[in-house]
Amino acid sequence: MRARILNALALVNEAVVVAAIVLDLLLTFANTIARYGFNSGIHFAEDASAILIGIITWLGSAAYFRRAGGMSYTALVDHAGGTAGAALRAAGLWLVLIVITISLWSFPLFFQRQLMQSLPVLGISNAAVVGWQAVGLTLFAVFAAEKLTATPWRGVAVSFAILLLLGGAVFVLRELCDQGAEFDPLLPIAVVMVAAFLTGAPIAVILGLGGALFFIITGDAPLAAIPAAYQAGITSFILLAIPFFMLAGALMEVSGLARRMIDMVQEWIGHWPGGLLLAEVVAMYIFSGISGSKAADMATVGSVMKGPMRERGYPATESVAVLAAAAAMGEVIPPSLALLILGSITTLSVGALFLAGILPAAFLAVALMIAIVVKSRGGRMPKGPRFALRRALCSIPPSIPALLLPVIVVGSIVGGIASPTESSSFASVYGFIVAALVYRSIGFGAAWIALREAALTAGMILLMVAMANLLSQAIVIDGLGRTLALAFGALHDPTLFLFLSMAAMIVIGFVLEGFPAILISAPILLPVAERMGIDPLQYGILLVMAVGIGVFLPPVGIGYYIACAIGDAPTNKTMRPSLMYNIWLVLGLIVVMLVPAITLAVPHAFGFR
Repeated sequence: MRARILNALALVNEAVVVAAIVLDLLLTFANTIARYGFNSGIHFAEDASAILIGIITWLGSAAYFRRAGGMSYTALVDHAGGTAGAALRAAGLWLVLIVITISLWSFPLFFQRQLMQSLPVLGISNAAVVGWQAVGLTLFAVFAAEKLTATPWRGVAVSFAILLLLGGAVFVLRELCDQGAEFDPLLPIAVVMVAAFLTGAPIAVILGLGGALFFIITGDAPLAAIPAAYQAGITSFILLAIPFFMLAGALMEVSGLARRMIDMVQEWIGHWPGGLLLAEVVAMYIFSGISGSKAADMATVGSVMKGPMRERGYPATESVAVLAAAAAMGEVIPPSLALLILGSITTLSVGALFLAGILPAAFLAVALMIAIVVKSRGGRMPKGPRFALRRALCSIPPSIPALLLPVIVVGSIVGGIASPTESSSFASVYGFIVAALVYRSIGFGAAWIALREAALTAGMILLMVAMANLLSQAIVIDGLGRTLALAFGALHDPTLFLFLSMAAMIVIGFVLEGFPAILISAPILLPVAERMGIDPLQYGILLVMAVGIGVFLPPVGIGYYIACAIGDAPTNKTMRPSLMYNIWLVLGLIVVMLVPAITLAVPHAFGFR
């Protein structure tokens, strides 16, 4: 009976989230058309979008958590067995409940203040925007409790006892702060966050835990600052592009548009020695310019390429190593979600970032292709199907409508026709039209899957942004950001700063994961780079590239394990070839670092400075 109720609740929750993304898509698209075509937009569009993005964030992340468990590091939990594995898993779920309890406990005072404020156009209370936070967090708690009750009781008991000790330690630290003891609270908090990371807790929750513990230990702000920081993290209109770009990518996958593009690439270069690996790199470059999500890129390209790779005798370890490296390469290809997030938290233009990422990504793609050619010499890699010009030419027309999508996205932003958010709505609507009318490959079921997957995944990403904002505020108040900025600033030599900061970003990327690493590091390091005379646009691209390499770098990078799961390759045996391809990526990063023209040539040609 309980399971039926929870399943029904989850279905209703997902339906509300899908309805929100559909309404927001229609509203944003209609507003763009009205503004551009009739010079008169929909006046209440921004207010309505603020409400709808709240629904997508809070309800979508809860639904994602129930379905997939959250974006998290689960290698240790998966390898641990018996009571130890159950205790780790239960500890992660207890941490979810702790963070949500703290957030909900502090929510009423924040909500009371929001009741007295109104949306500027609609005139209704701001509670219509922030209220979804409480609803989503409550659902999150319900689903975490559901998972906890399904965990062996011994593991639950052991983890609960350990967390009681943690609670005691937090109490002691708070007493020390009240007595004026001098210590940096972020140091013990960092230890707790590392331990939480190993339990498989969602990355978003770990970020929220770090920020919440800081305010609890120091008492530097009322706890109402916690939900306020969450909400402030997702107020940027540009973040609305995340679910829309993810929807466009999901449409490419479920409607078969991506397969047509990948088939075309295979027909043209798959016959070379190592040709299917080369095709994998090219396919990842193309598809990265459509979906904006590396997980979606790998899932789509990896699933399509898996069959031909096996038929031709390619080792799964090699294909997965290339897949992971190509995904790291694609982090700066527009419309990259990492670049969108970077643009939302800095003064950098998203349009300029999109243009700046094209050549560096192409440079890394060429580096990977050289590595494949070198490794394939002497027949060490099999060939794909024999080349047939007629078949290759016939593969081009079916792929053209799909290939036009990134042109529409980048062109509308650079041409000043639309903002990144409006451009992302173009991408989604165009994807629906092409799938339904040109390819006739999508029905209600496929559309529902695309909408649901895009909305739920975007919800978890936006939750990460929201909770990272809390931790960022803690870092600012603590002064750690200023300390790091002074430490890097003391280097004086711009080249040394670039090398050291990029090395640090690779490490942070494989420890923390991509988006949080950018959210926390970019506001600290970007001003230092500017003071040293480094072009901020170039530094922003380098930062995202370094983080991307870290995310897919074995043996810790989360992206590496996702690639192994997609390609059915053993993680231990895949590690060696993956490290080899990552060496080529790092060499490419160094060249891009030392030759700024690779990054700046395209944006400068279009007037971005």
